[in-house]
Amino acid sequence: MDASILIWIISLPFIVGVITLLIPEKVRGVREALSLAATIACFIMSILIFAGRELVFVRDWIPQLGINFSLRAYPLSSFILIFIYLFGLLTSFYSLRFMWGKKRLREYYAYILFTVGASAGAVLSNNLIIFLIFWGVTLLMLYGLLSFGKSKVAAKGLYTIGVSDFCLLLGIVFIWQITGTFNMSNIYRIPLTGSLALSAFILMMVGGIAKAGSIPFHTWITDASKETPASIMAFLPASLDKLLGIYLLYRICIDFFGLVPNSGLTVLLMGIGSFTIIVAIMMALVQTEIGRSIAYLNVSAAGYLLIGLATSNSTGIIGALFYLLSTGLWTACLFFCSGAVKQLTNTTEFSALGGLTRRLPITFATFLIAGLAISGVPPLNGFYAKWLVYQGIIESGMVGVGGARNLWILWLVVAVFGSALTLAAFMRIMHGTFVGEPRSAAVRGKKRRGESFSMATSEIILAGLCVVFGIFATRIPIRAFLLPALGERVSFAGFWSPGLATLLIVIGIVVGAIIYGVSRVRVPREDMAFVGGELTTPGMRVSGGEWYDTVTEHRGLKGVYARASKGTYNFYNWGAGFFKVVPYVVYTFGDRLVDYLWRGISSIGLGISRRMGRTHTGVLSFYILWIVIGIIILLLVLLR
Repeated sequence: MDASILIWIISLPFIVGVITLLIPEKVRGVREALSLAATIACFIMSILIFAGRELVFVRDWIPQLGINFSLRAYPLSSFILIFIYLFGLLTSFYSLRFMWGKKRLREYYAYILFTVGASAGAVLSNNLIIFLIFWGVTLLMLYGLLSFGKSKVAAKGLYTIGVSDFCLLLGIVFIWQITGTFNMSNIYRIPLTGSLALSAFILMMVGGIAKAGSIPFHTWITDASKETPASIMAFLPASLDKLLGIYLLYRICIDFFGLVPNSGLTVLLMGIGSFTIIVAIMMALVQTEIGRSIAYLNVSAAGYLLIGLATSNSTGIIGALFYLLSTGLWTACLFFCSGAVKQLTNTTEFSALGGLTRRLPITFATFLIAGLAISGVPPLNGFYAKWLVYQGIIESGMVGVGGARNLWILWLVVAVFGSALTLAAFMRIMHGTFVGEPRSAAVRGKKRRGESFSMATSEIILAGLCVVFGIFATRIPIRAFLLPALGERVSFAGFWSPGLATLLIVIGIVVGAIIYGVSRVRVPREDMAFVGGELTTPGMRVSGGEWYDTVTEHRGLKGVYARASKGTYNFYNWGAGFFKVVPYVVYTFGDRLVDYLWRGISSIGLGISRRMGRTHTGVLSFYILWIVIGIIILLLVLLR
């Protein structure tokens, strides 16, 4: 295969994106068709590139500095590339109906195409300078896409990721100082012994975890989730940013540096991952709106990805990559479903929703599948991905020395506990949105209408992949994508047969349906219904959105939740506060201090001049007296 295909798969989205910007706003359907055609073509090319195993494209660029325009497709980058364009394709297809009739569509489709092109360039780059250029373009496109919501949130995302990207830039400079090259193929297993190497690792790690949406760089995601269109939320934080962030972390931890299992740096990554899981899920439990709830579930997924990579063993790494793929599928599906809900009801608040199962049956079914997948319920892909991460954690405790290896129990407990809380959070979202009776007159008045073909199809594809990648996990995602990407064989310590598990689950469902059907033949007794110990009444409405509100009233958590709602723990607010303090200090101790000193000196001078002015009385005899006094003083000084 000709290596020039790497140029085409990057440049085609940019070319088509420029064309969409030139199409007048009044012309409808053309830009949508171009975006769909370009993403389909690039998706097909990505499959061909993955089948070709390895391709390298090199051209001289700045030979004086030893910088070449170097691209390299190998199994891992090709695996990421396929799903970059898959999510781009599904987003374009979903947007056919979801964004129809909205403003700024020229910019919308251009930004989508520029983003997938730049993401592909970042993944295929084999030179750190080229990588930084494409990485920077994705940052600009992030700002552009978030501007379809609130400009303040767009600026927040730009500043947050911009700061982390500056750290990444410094880390790359340090790597160049250590290795003397920008060629990524020539950077391999730098020992983490010197201060320069440690600094480079930590700085680049900041860039990776920020892109992946881990705490404390997550707040722009949750803030954007309510106002930004659901298609953008499904496309960026749920899909592309996760793919790019974890790809970078993989290159840092596995390729560029020799990360030692159970070392201080792995404990740091494990700690950040565990903290991200628990905090994000605890926040998801108390949200009152679909978008923010899904956003926090997406943030918690970054914790599992960090833990899987930090295990530094093949099982954990495969689990992290499988979880990365699965996260993109189920989170994009959940955001697509939330977009369908908002399009029908014009709201995503739990207090106004409920009873949408009959109005949106396809959306409900796909939402249920994606939610069960993210909760780790077998036989869906989430269970197998988490099972691999758990196994990687256990294996990490079997190697290395020192007290750090004994912490594997803590990481495992956090990961399992996080899965349980994820299921609880999802059930709350589902009940608050689809189950029960509508909780507002606006929603009750909505007539049932057919679900959009493009939106429903995108949801079905993503939910279907969650099922297929769960039931056939070993055959399709593991053998077809992950093992070739890592280029190594993996032996699993435990046993899990997705096919057998699926069969047993189906048998259980069938038996349960039979028992339920038999029980419906004759009802032996009817009695009053109770909810939470209270007798139900005709006017009672149970909202899943209020299930865990008592958590915020717990003595130990009440203050924490109150401060969190005020943004006390918001990293962005800390930085904004710091940059507000700096100019205030400079203004106070610089500009104002000089001003006060000048005013003081001028006041003293004016005071002296006023007092001296009083001596000018205009009387000649008074002036002669002053002259005589001056002569006497002068004579006394000279005669001493």
